Amino acid sequence: MHLFLLALAGLAASQTTVATPRPCATGGIHMLVARGSTEMPGLGRIGVVAGNVTLLLPGSTVAAVNYPATFEQYTVSEATGATIFAKMVAEYVAACPDTKIALLGYSQGGQAVMDALCGNSEEGFMASADLAAGFRASVVAAVTFGDPSHTLDAPWNVGTSNRTGIFPRRNLTSCEPYTDTIRGWCDEGDVYCDRGNNTRTHGSYFANYTLDAAEFIVERYNASLTTTLPATPTPSSTWASLPPPTGTTSTPPATSSAPPASTSSTAVSSGTRGASVSPIGVLLVEVSASAILTSCLLPMILGMS
Repeated sequence: MHLFLLALAGLAASQTTVATPRPCATGGIHMLVARGSTEMPGLGRIGVVAGNVTLLLPGSTVAAVNYPATFEQYTVSEATGATIFAKMVAEYVAACPDTKIALLGYSQGGQAVMDALCGNSEEGFMASADLAAGFRASVVAAVTFGDPSHTLDAPWNVGTSNRTGIFPRRNLTSCEPYTDTIRGWCDEGDVYCDRGNNTRTHGSYFANYTLDAAEFIVERYNASLTTTLPATPTPSSTWASLPPPTGTTSTPPATSSAPPASTSSTAVSSGTRGASVSPIGVLLVEVSASAILTSCLLPMILGMS
């Protein structure tokens, strides 16, 4: 019954627009959300997780990360998302130093979350710095679905995947301060995070894990209020107050033929268990990563459609 009410409330919220902006979350957490590749600007499908959090933590706020989210020039698009994530964190902490922050991303947006926290160490991408240590106490949760930089045996992995993604991280050391902060869902068969051959798997997270992800964010938020979150892990703009959202079904991924990307503060939706900042131009070397996507994955996916 609880799950049904969450989904129903989220469905209603998804039909509305953003409430009057306010600078800081009151009594909740502030969420920065990056959509997947080719999704329309806004929160994208992973906004359903943010919607569930707003139901569980009234007073929480949500902002979309306004980045290209394109398949073409993927490395530039993804790096822009990571850069904007870091910029939005810095700006929000300056304005609201006592508010906790969660980062959420689907597909390309998930890779941007990880690069914002850990820096970029993926082959074919230009190396970038990890998030400044001064922000670690503020960023208390990070959730990804179908992250192409998923790396086998990382302590934050959840889901059924048993392989690395198409852009695995070569260095996890810079992620270690966030081991307890991150949860990355990747299932077996996912074309991008598991190098699989099932295009539907990449879109199935929203039918299976949205409440799990929301509850993880709430758990981390509550822990941050009562304890000092560990600096070293043990495995295991405009900010708008959004009404609670609803879930989507397990249809083929919105990231049609590539890993993910978007923004605009539209309403979020909540689902089942399981701000905007102008884009910043970033010049990157993108030959090998784009070549992988264009010459290998795209023909394979088109052949399955």
